[in-house]
Amino acid sequence: MPRFREIKTFLDFQRALKNKYGIGEGENYKPWLRVQDVPSRGSSAKIQGIKIDREHHTLSEGESAYLYLAEFRDSVVDIREQFPLIPIDLSIKIASYLGVTHPSIPDSKVLNVLTTDFLLTCSDKQKGVWYEAISVKSNAKDLADKRTAEKLDIERVWWELLGIPFRVYVNTPENQTKSKNIQWFTAPVRHGETFSDSLIYSACDLLHVGPMITEQVCYELATNFNIDGEKALSLLKTLFAKKIVDVKLDKPIPESGVFEVLSISKFRIQQYAG
Repeated sequence: MPRFREIKTFLDFQRALKNKYGIGEGENYKPWLRVQDVPSRGSSAKIQGIKIDREHHTLSEGESAYLYLAEFRDSVVDIREQFPLIPIDLSIKIASYLGVTHPSIPDSKVLNVLTTDFLLTCSDKQKGVWYEAISVKSNAKDLADKRTAEKLDIERVWWELLGIPFRVYVNTPENQTKSKNIQWFTAPVRHGETFSDSLIYSACDLLHVGPMITEQVCYELATNFNIDGEKALSLLKTLFAKKIVDVKLDKPIPESGVFEVLSISKFRIQQYAG
């Protein structure tokens, strides 16, 4: 696979579709745009998925933040980032209907394929399967920009025609805090670190509902189970990542060294086994 792809002409669009970019589901999905395909702004990332065993390509800090939040939702079963709005004829018609200019390749008259930042596949026992389309904005000020609003309108109408809800996510400080907590405690799982069910089950007995000090809990885990401090911290993070221990996310856990347990659900150990 080439490291860099140019998508500037109709032939480039055809080539991308032939190579199945923007097509597929789960592990087989390939985002229309990858980190290496766009100019780096220092905030793009490749993030190993937990629910889907592939790297997710995020092109901004806001997209990375949203990915962690979306993946942590129980109902989300698939995440497709940089999802192309194709065929392009439809977005052209929508732009014409709205009376706005369709996006084009910079410094070119070639009309560009629009992408929606995230297309989520969701599922639960009550609602069955549904989809959600998400556009990510760094802050609320972005929404006041006329050209940004025009592009969002094209996306909105596109998804409405398909009967799929379209929402805008703003990377507020509150959302950033929650996302950074999730990023912190899901790291061991993303790196493939595992613990036995019996160890996880026993570790739960050392925790209780309410505020707890991270360092103290890790010391007790290390002492009781004869593991080093680093392994103890990874064990604690795994309890959070798999939602065996539900914690409040609205305060920065790694910086403060304090976390608040909301509930402990040992039945999730079997639910998330393996």
